[in-house]
Amino acid sequence: MSISFPKISREAIAQLYIGAIIASGFGILAGLVLFDGPNLFRHFELPVVIFAVAVIAGEVLPVKLGRGEGEMVPSTTFAFGLLLFGGIGAAALTQAVASTLADRIHKKRLVHWAFNIGQYMLTIGVSGVVFQLLADPPRDGDFGFGQLVAALIAAGVYFVINTGSVSTVIALTSGSRIRDEFSSELMRQTANEGVLLGLAPLAVLAVNSSLAMVPLLALPLLAVQRAGAHALASRRLALTDALTGLPNRVLFADRTRRAIATAERSDAPVVVMLIDLDRFKDINDTLGHHYGDEVLRQMSGRLTELLDPRDTVSRLGGDEFAVLLRSARSATEGMAVAAAIRRALAEPFDAEGVSLELGGSIGVAVHPEDGDDVETLMQRADVAMYQAKEGATGVERYSVQQDDSSLARLALAADLRRALERSEFVPFFQPKIDLRTGAVVGAEALLRWNHPTQANVSPDVFIPLAEQTGLIVPVTLQVISAAIRECSLWRARGCGDLSVAVNLSARVLVDPQLPGHVEELCRCWDLPTRALVLEITESMIVDDPARTLPIVERLADLGVRLSIDDFGTGYSSLEYLKVLPVREMKIDRSFVAGMSSDIRDAAIVRHSIDLGRSLGLRVVAEGVESAEDHAILAEMGCDHAQGFHYSRPVPAAVFEAWVVESEGRRIAEARAITPAAAAG
Repeated sequence: MSISFPKISREAIAQLYIGAIIASGFGILAGLVLFDGPNLFRHFELPVVIFAVAVIAGEVLPVKLGRGEGEMVPSTTFAFGLLLFGGIGAAALTQAVASTLADRIHKKRLVHWAFNIGQYMLTIGVSGVVFQLLADPPRDGDFGFGQLVAALIAAGVYFVINTGSVSTVIALTSGSRIRDEFSSELMRQTANEGVLLGLAPLAVLAVNSSLAMVPLLALPLLAVQRAGAHALASRRLALTDALTGLPNRVLFADRTRRAIATAERSDAPVVVMLIDLDRFKDINDTLGHHYGDEVLRQMSGRLTELLDPRDTVSRLGGDEFAVLLRSARSATEGMAVAAAIRRALAEPFDAEGVSLELGGSIGVAVHPEDGDDVETLMQRADVAMYQAKEGATGVERYSVQQDDSSLARLALAADLRRALERSEFVPFFQPKIDLRTGAVVGAEALLRWNHPTQANVSPDVFIPLAEQTGLIVPVTLQVISAAIRECSLWRARGCGDLSVAVNLSARVLVDPQLPGHVEELCRCWDLPTRALVLEITESMIVDDPARTLPIVERLADLGVRLSIDDFGTGYSSLEYLKVLPVREMKIDRSFVAGMSSDIRDAAIVRHSIDLGRSLGLRVVAEGVESAEDHAILAEMGCDHAQGFHYSRPVPAAVFEAWVVESEGRRIAEARAITPAAAAG
């Protein structure tokens, strides 16, 4: 038969511990008052008075270590010195009076005062007994070697008990591990408390030798204060971000580790978020790092104001921030906070009068469902953040399915740079047909990846990866170069005055080197710049007109033809169509595919053609997949078309052969029609 005992809560254990410290401390104090108090008043000595005054003054008037760096309590030196010189009773009773005055002045709660008295009495009592067992008090003013060794041992006991009792109560009330709190307190207090205790024998010698020596103790105390301030400042710099003042990655990991330890005993969730700012690199590249730094400082302020004091905001580096959420009671509340953070980031930042809009992507991981240690939670929050950025959802929580696909994407991303170096990216070409004559007038270059181990890697997969890794610019320049080369060869081999089109991404369009690259490539391959068509979307211009418009105008000045791609799916701003130096507009395939069965799609296509023609633009229809689509577009007056009805995208050599065959067939058909018409 087994006996089960009721489980004691953490709060109950903390209360029992605090009660035990208070009871034992006041028990020691009561015994000292009864048995040692009368003796103290019968043997009243001036050095004891000096020490007592110094203890009270040091406790009531702590020395500030610097703004926001804490404080040093010099009463430690004189309380331990009084212990060595006057015994346990004198030190304990004086410290009790000093602690009571200080706590009353600072209006601390009664339980705090009682605990302070208790832990002081316990600390002084045990360390005093250790010293008395090892050596006699140095009342004759002579500190021998044995007394010095005993004093050092007693000082170690004093420090361990004082630090340990405080660390334990902090751990019990916060739920963290006692070991973690104790090691943290040791790191924080050793520099100050160790030296203050070490000065106690010097204080005893000074008081015994001459009262005039006592003021000189201010010099080592001042040195301790400055050393302590420097140590704390160095520790703060090692654990905080210099630009924003937020905790850095090391401190964030430490706090997350403590939060996990607490959560394991209290069943409270721990939510970790990673935040990555959108378009931050563009600010640094165009306006300079000064503006970027100001945005980061404002970002830290917004996050700090938005979150609960129990939460932690950290800057991990660059434009990446992390949040440790302790205030959320569930994963659902954590996701709600993440959504609120995203809304806050969507508000414009005002950097020296310049309004900057960024936004951000947030990944969320929750303990214990998504991981049981810091490293796992951070890694999985990063996976979720990547998913939020890729899917343009803004906020995502980690899921195993995302992680599996993310690992595959990471492996693919690692192959991108090698693919660029080995020229694995090649253009395939889809012909453009003149709807009036049926002649081939050009081609669109569509990117393909000849991956050495994976077949058919979709552009929908690797192009977003190239965008995110920053490789889209060199990849696009490589494709433009190949497209210009092939077009030049086609024209030289008698395929006619063909043009070639290349689709640009937003990142490429803001590259100020783009016009120069295009001009140089056309000159090298002896291709007229008018034979190159660069396809852009309206949203690229609308999102960042200050950067894109000058580049678009420079390309137009070179003679490059610019085409508005996917017309009707974006902003479709007539204002931009009016002012942009474009010569062509492409109707999106989604409308072309449905126009034969949906009168609304047909109306959109017809009005788009009419609009383009009225603006003097060539109109190209994408996604033509049937003879019926071809006939409808020709009847509507569309200029050019492309789609599977004519040809799928094919390699350059296959395209050239297709053009020759197509033109031969078209000419033969025209010749056959002419005699028949003459005979008729």
